[in-house]
Amino acid sequence: MDTKNLVDFKASDFNLPDISTVSYDNQKVFFNVIKEEFTELNQKEDDLPTNIFAQEYAQKIMDIIVMAAGGNVPSQDFLCYLYKRGVDGLMKNNLTRAHEWGILAVANGSKLSIERLRLFYEPVFEYVLDSNKLESIIVKNKLNDEDISDFVAQNYSLLLVDEIKLELLTVAKKPISQNENFVKFNHDVAEANKKVLPRLINLIS
Repeated sequence: MDTKNLVDFKASDFNLPDISTVSYDNQKVFFNVIKEEFTELNQKEDDLPTNIFAQEYAQKIMDIIVMAAGGNVPSQDFLCYLYKRGVDGLMKNNLTRAHEWGILAVANGSKLSIERLRLFYEPVFEYVLDSNKLESIIVKNKLNDEDISDFVAQNYSLLLVDEIKLELLTVAKKPISQNENFVKFNHDVAEANKKVLPRLINLIS
């Protein structure tokens, strides 16, 4: 199933809540509400013909994509989760798409996708530590110890999104089943980091 019905879609068509100031626990609640809808659908698998179940599952994914494209961050988190794990018999895991949605979610204030993409963000945290500017970053931004990694990840994601032109609607319009080259994605990020990481230090220190 493709996403051609999103061609004329605009994020401004939706008035969805901004969760950037919502507590971490509430972010998890919102995420789990979406996950529960998929769990309920999974329980119908044995009762529905295979093609009908696949259609309903694809439509459910489309509903989440529309919400994610409209700015709903828990939906962006969920797509990161869904693409990272895949769905047996319906869609393969897609690490590029998982990272795209996860980075967008983090840029928009999510903490959940930071955990899900911890290996992706780890080199960024190390770069900040190696800069010997951690103390000034903490003081300038009035951070607590537990806030540092989230603060760094969000600011890095905002810069990376801009550098690699990772646009919300462009990602949303990609066909659900389209495969992506994760090696190329990693290469593009590595090239972008040559500019993004120094800019990050200058921005936050």
